[in-house]
Amino acid sequence: MNDEISFLDAAESGDFETINSLLQDGIDVNTKDSHERTALLKAAKHGHKKIVELLIKKGAAIDHRDNRGTSALYWASTNGHYDIVQLLIENSGDVDVHDDRGWSAKDQAITHHHDGVVELLNAAGAH
Repeated sequence: MNDEISFLDAAESGDFETINSLLQDGIDVNTKDSHERTALLKAAKHGHKKIVELLIKKGAAIDHRDNRGTSALYWASTNGHYDIVQLLIENSGDVDVHDDRGWSAKDQAITHHHDGVVELLNAAGAH
């Protein structure tokens, strides 16, 4: 398995040690899979806050969108990861980015009944 696949799989599974080690070895923090998903997007989707914090510190593209137009903030909102949504907003994540179907992070939070996330996005100025 190559380093890029290991890096992306570690972000999805929450393997902080592998992420940290590969970053120290010089892997590109914005490495993407065949669907344009980055480690940040995968870690945010699965609620791995410690990894999200590290990736942001190392320069991950906060508002990167995959081939369906979804971002880390979109997935953190969809899955109700309040602390990650807050972290992304604090690091200038775009609260109004929409996927290719026109759905926003706030739309997803509403649909999935994550009221705290909706309030957080509203406080950040989401439309």
